[in-house]
Amino acid sequence: MNVIPLDGHGVLIFNVFTVRPENQQALVDCIRTAGDPGEIPGLRSQRVLRSLDGTQVVNHMHWDSEEAFRQGAAKVPWLTAARKRVHDLIEGTGPQRFEIVS
Repeated sequence: MNVIPLDGHGVLIFNVFTVRPENQQALVDCIRTAGDPGEIPGLRSQRVLRSLDGTQVVNHMHWDSEEAFRQGAAKVPWLTAARKRVHDLIEGTGPQRFEIVS
């Protein structure tokens, strides 16, 4: 089990995507097959969630820090193509960053 430690370290990113129900699974597949998250420095874990009504997908990521997020997201080539495909599938988005507190 991958448990987020309560040590007050890291940054959580929640990308909340609004989709048409017919595009929900395609978006989940796009995120899950974009590339190996283990290749991204500073990314501790990633989870993809889908709403039961078919209208949302959440990409939840745990990063070492805000700086790790900025640098990691900018340095991985396959992320550019994945971002374009994601934006083709969604109706809207609301990325938010949260700091972990003990």
